[in-house]
Amino acid sequence: MSDVEKKCADRGIRLTRRRKEVLRTLVLADSALSAYEIAEQCNADSNDPMPAMSVYRILDFLRDQQFVHRLETANKYISCSHLSCGHDHAQSQFLICNECRKVEEIDFSSEAFSVMEKAASAAGFSSISPQLEVRGLCDSCETS
Repeated sequence: MSDVEKKCADRGIRLTRRRKEVLRTLVLADSALSAYEIAEQCNADSNDPMPAMSVYRILDFLRDQQFVHRLETANKYISCSHLSCGHDHAQSQFLICNECRKVEEIDFSSEAFSVMEKAASAAGFSSISPQLEVRGLCDSCETS
């Protein structure tokens, strides 16, 4: 969390108690969570309940700062696996297990994305999203 706090300080933005709480919930989660699931977990041990609408606003902030990602196909959120690194990562790619819902963020080269954009253009598509979500089975689920 100290890396995130430093990034916020460097950017001149505040990482409030509630923003930390939402981010911490996602960092500790075993799978992607919806805003309502995040609110439920944050409120479980709190005397100051956080409404789901507040969670959505916080998630928007955290996404803008590239601290969390929204899985478009599931409408759920995960923490960025690169919270402690300093580089920018514009293309987000995710492997999602169909069984246990585990999510892994993977690196995808800009060259590979360029090839995909060219193929999409040749097929008559434009403005494709750089975020890829690939579904399959993780090693644990495949062996069980």
